[in-house]
Amino acid sequence: MQPPDETYILYGILFVFILLGLLFNVAKRLGSSKNFPPPRDKRKP
Repeated sequence: MQPPDETYILYGILFVFILLGLLFNVAKRLGSSKNFPPPRDKRKP
């Protein structure tokens, strides 16, 4: 017995959202060190 097509659509949407979240997290970590100045407490006086 096969699940209905709506199940595949729901899991596909869920998968896309999880993938986008992971990619966004990785991009944020990679870009944060280069594009933004360091926090105020870590700056050298």
